[in-house]
Amino acid sequence: MQLVKIPLTLDPIKAAKMRSTYEGRIDNAQLSRLLDASAGFCSDIQVQFSCDTDEQGTVIVTGHAQGEVSLTCQRCMHEYKQSISVEFCYSPLTEKFKEDDIPDIYDPVDVDENGHIAIAELIEDEFIVSIPFFPMHDVEDCSVEQDYTLGEIDESVEERPNPFAVLQKLKK
Repeated sequence: MQLVKIPLTLDPIKAAKMRSTYEGRIDNAQLSRLLDASAGFCSDIQVQFSCDTDEQGTVIVTGHAQGEVSLTCQRCMHEYKQSISVEFCYSPLTEKFKEDDIPDIYDPVDVDENGHIAIAELIEDEFIVSIPFFPMHDVEDCSVEQDYTLGEIDESVEERPNPFAVLQKLKK
């Protein structure tokens, strides 16, 4: 496997014919959307992926990526660092392979006018989607001593009559 800088765009069909494998990183300077989605910090993303064709002749790009972002804990409102690891499996949409022709296990991805896919943007998208909706520390690492529950549970709930009891009488 050859250690290379991950290209911003990639021709998946040519890379699949050559069975190319890439291992490297995407600089955090190229990840502006991920920086906006985080609390201001993201590490370089370490990426490993390969291009190939499956048994049906579908071009696929499979791999995994990992990195670290800073998030704001929604329990204590302090920043913390979260490791993110994603796996992906893309198949480019071409004239030969339309979205309906691609198996469901592959994520379809559009190609530009040159037949390239924006691999760095796709991986950035995977990271953005992997950020939790409500990021929180582990309970033992959080500065908040207890979980708060809003509202009170009324223990003296009266049992209400069943509104369908009348129908039960009609049934007999």
